[in-house]
Amino acid sequence: MKTSLLAVLSSAVLLTGAPASAQNSEFVKSAQVDLDGDGKPDAVSLTAGEDGKFTLKVGGATLKGDASGNEVPGFQVVDLDTGDKWKELLVQTLGELDDGHRYFVYGYDGKAVRLLGNVHALTEAKGNGIVLVDRWMAFWQKRDKYTLDRKAWKLVHVPQELYAVTAEPGKEVTATVKKSFPLTQSRTGSAVLATTAQGSKVTVLAASVPAKGDVLYLVRSSTGLLGWVPGNVLVESTDGLPLAG
Repeated sequence: MKTSLLAVLSSAVLLTGAPASAQNSEFVKSAQVDLDGDGKPDAVSLTAGEDGKFTLKVGGATLKGDASGNEVPGFQVVDLDTGDKWKELLVQTLGELDDGHRYFVYGYDGKAVRLLGNVHALTEAKGNGIVLVDRWMAFWQKRDKYTLDRKAWKLVHVPQELYAVTAEPGKEVTATVKKSFPLTQSRTGSAVLATTAQGSKVTVLAASVPAKGDVLYLVRSSTGLLGWVPGNVLVESTDGLPLAG
């Protein structure tokens, strides 16, 4: 589970359906490519400095970037929306830990290099202006959606109230209860819906991921009841979760 995701992170991108990777399949330090759609190739170069600092040059424009201490191996040319005339630059930065990797996305409007956003990976970008980003969350993959707002020159995060919990696409996460724990009726209340039985199987269906505080999980018991449990209780009270790292 985590191995497959880390392979994605290590190679920086997995561009399914691939118009986004049509220009370059590897990360490079220089390229000649038409980014602003004027029919003329633009000279693109990246120079890495110390402590994660880097300089990105496109044509006559220069941008100073800061990867906060990460290594900056290079960039890739991608096309996030094949319906417009522009192409984008994906700058790879690698942290000491997998979760520290970041990928900066830039656009060039013919005059200036503009930061569109930064993500943990480009897991899926089919050229329709939608970017899907996976991030490993201890025992499951959290998938976020971003849309390319060309008018604002931004990758805009589309929030979800709940995230589907899967170890990999289409695979449910199940575990065996080693210590009984309660399932509450709601995320905010303390009223108990059911108590899981030791030795029974539970299925983790969804997660509520607040900006601050503990992740809460929606769990289906062996009797088919749905209730909520804090992440630390779920991990400590079960065996068989695909924990890694």
